[in-house]
Amino acid sequence: MATSSLKWLKRTVVALGTVIILYLLAALGGSLLPANQDWQSPDDGVELFIETNGLHTGIIMPLWSDVHDWTNLVRPEHLSDPSYYGSHILVGWGHEGVYRHTRQWTDLRPGDALSAVVGSSDVLIHVYHLRYPQAYPYYRRRLTVSAAEYRKITTAIEAQFALDDQHRPQPTPGYGRDDLFYEAHGYYSAFNSCNNWTSDVLQQAGIRTGRWTPFQGGVMRWVPESAE
Repeated sequence: MATSSLKWLKRTVVALGTVIILYLLAALGGSLLPANQDWQSPDDGVELFIETNGLHTGIIMPLWSDVHDWTNLVRPEHLSDPSYYGSHILVGWGHEGVYRHTRQWTDLRPGDALSAVVGSSDVLIHVYHLRYPQAYPYYRRRLTVSAAEYRKITTAIEAQFALDDQHRPQPTPGYGRDDLFYEAHGYYSAFNSCNNWTSDVLQQAGIRTGRWTPFQGGVMRWVPESAE
């Protein structure tokens, strides 16, 4: 009985290891293969930033511009302290449990990890308010897009907000006074992560990025570094 159990355990470990290796190889391949390969950044357009904290990526956009106005959807009264209402917003999408409980890898809870891998419709949009962000080569990179491309980006993101019966967004407290979460649409899994979401939004706008980017590195490698 012990020998049989040991063989089963070894087979399980080998099978799990094989799945993980194949997943990582697929992630590498998907990150290296470009979508919208011929895209070029315009000389003049809307200035965005792509940001990473080492886990999640997100898109920094002006709160208001001639192309799009976020102020009707993202309101100052949603914040616990409206004085933190900024000039820009950093927007990301992800698994509710991981978002709420995992500021860094050491905070990850087994239940949240399992749910994120298997899949869950419990997802949120995370919005940080920023004042006049600047580019920093390693974690925040400038991306200039055309007005038409920016409209596609904002349309894709707005569609992810889950509105109530009166067509209003549904904010909930974030980590501090300058951020909050919103109820969202979508389905999170190992094959559709927060970083896939960032790339998918850019892809829909016709912007060059990796075809499948479950990790933040696969997103950032397509955004050129630009020091101030």
